[in-house]
Amino acid sequence: MIMPPESSYTKKKETLGFVEPKIFDYKSSFAMEFGTLESFQICYETYGNPNADKSNVILICHALTGDHHVAGVHKKDGRYGWWDHAVGPGKAIDTNKFYVICSNCLGACQGSTGPSSNNPKTGKPYAMSFPDLTILDMVRAQKLLLDHLNVSQLYSVIGGSMGGMQALQWIVEYPNFVQKALIIAATAQHSAQTIAFNEVGRTSIKGDPRWNKGNYCDDDRPEMGLAVARMMAHITYLSDQVMSEKFGRNEMIGVDLIKENNGEKKFAVESYLHHQGLKFVDRFDANTYLKLTKALDRFDLVGKEGLVKNLEQVKSKVMVVGFTSDWLYTPEQNRYIAESLQKTGKDASYIEIDHDYGHDSFLLKSREFLRLIRLYLEGADKEEINRQITTKSQIAITRSDVKKEADLKIIGDWVSSHEKVLDLGCGRGILLEHLRKNKNVVGLGVDYNFEKAAACISRGVPVFQGDILKALTMLPDDSFDWVVFSRMVEELPNPGEIILEALRVGKQVAISFVNYGYWKNRFNFSLNGSRITNDVYKDNWQSSKPLNHFSIFEFESFCEHTNNQSSKFRIGRKVFHRGNWKTTCKWLPNLRAGLAIYELIRN
Repeated sequence: MIMPPESSYTKKKETLGFVEPKIFDYKSSFAMEFGTLESFQICYETYGNPNADKSNVILICHALTGDHHVAGVHKKDGRYGWWDHAVGPGKAIDTNKFYVICSNCLGACQGSTGPSSNNPKTGKPYAMSFPDLTILDMVRAQKLLLDHLNVSQLYSVIGGSMGGMQALQWIVEYPNFVQKALIIAATAQHSAQTIAFNEVGRTSIKGDPRWNKGNYCDDDRPEMGLAVARMMAHITYLSDQVMSEKFGRNEMIGVDLIKENNGEKKFAVESYLHHQGLKFVDRFDANTYLKLTKALDRFDLVGKEGLVKNLEQVKSKVMVVGFTSDWLYTPEQNRYIAESLQKTGKDASYIEIDHDYGHDSFLLKSREFLRLIRLYLEGADKEEINRQITTKSQIAITRSDVKKEADLKIIGDWVSSHEKVLDLGCGRGILLEHLRKNKNVVGLGVDYNFEKAAACISRGVPVFQGDILKALTMLPDDSFDWVVFSRMVEELPNPGEIILEALRVGKQVAISFVNYGYWKNRFNFSLNGSRITNDVYKDNWQSSKPLNHFSIFEFESFCEHTNNQSSKFRIGRKVFHRGNWKTTCKWLPNLRAGLAIYELIRN
């Protein structure tokens, strides 16, 4: 790749320009989980500048076949960093504000000590004599690098895939060291299927005649075995939809691993995989691949005691991000990490992004993903605030907005200082933000909508993006003092069941809903024979989602009937607002009230 002169290139504001790696030499003995190194070196790059107390340091951890070159342009070969679109001046990880460090992990083959490095005792490559590797070994080596750089705290540790597993290990091993962790497309332990895929790759390398039990030389490497391993792994990185859209059943004259061009037509996807395999052998080491994939398979934070138990000491704020089409580290596996943290009351969020690109989604230039990273690291700026205002509604103030303010005031008055609040259907997190600022409340929001969940992240509100019943089911008894439904119950399937589940999780439940028995609704139906359409009931029947509209009378009948059967709860305070959503009413509320707010107290 031919690059322009360095002086003209570095003038571009969107790039870091040319960068060069640095080497950290650790000259003391380093105890690993399965062996000892007499010394090691770590190759790393840094971007931006540390502030006076070095409180702006971010550590980025790379994936299996990644390296330390995360951003900028490599001075020697002109290669862009693997996350250059995410790291740099004004980007999602803004090097004008943060001091970013990325190291080639211990055991890798891009400048750090690993199987391809010379053993100082023999003067020959370690090869397979390099100690069996673990994610914990990588993290402990990174910690020594940070000690060398006089970094005593991390503002954030960020990683995707294997990097996400390192980030997870960081907050377990050094709970007081990391302020925020961003874990992307990762897992707490490999599934049997993932271990199986890795074993097929390892077997292809060991079956290559040139592998020679790991004792090969540079000009006689097991390239065929390594290329096939890469092909196998690459299949797991992409989704079926992307492969179908990109390749389909198209044919072409393409390369293969035996001959670069044999003149025969191949399916385009075949040619693509062969191309990926051929590229990979030029930059990666077979023994390193064996050691790293085994380290991934060995990683297990679930263990015999369970993930919840093993995450008990975590103190960092955590955001876990999964992708809908990722079938290597599935959304369920990522959600499991966040759920386990939330079960122990940690400040943890789960966000799920609807991408079609499979596991590799975190490496692509996705506007919503990059925005999410920026919001998590920095919170909402003016641009984000304006975005939320304009996407929320084109109408400045509606009766629905006033109702939300009424909810916030009433429920906010009911909640006491330092209580724990679960807000189901939390929207943009306004209630939880208000309670945190004014009453030091610890809260968790739940909302299915990505935009609303991202708005919560921008406010520093922990959020679980997903189904309300699933969120309730995964939480232990008495997890919260309050569970809040703010105009949400009518949108739920089996709302009675969900209310009872909320009373298991919370000691008190606050429910607000629009009273469908309000006199204007009745009058409109009597006069016109059709339901009303206004700021509250906005959609016609043919375009509206399934809603369980109900009246105050029906709600109280449900409460009375349920209590007669099981005496699980009682009605506490209740407030009724008239049709203007401002003034209260006490007389004939089922006829005269537009909005009802109830407190349910578990017996």
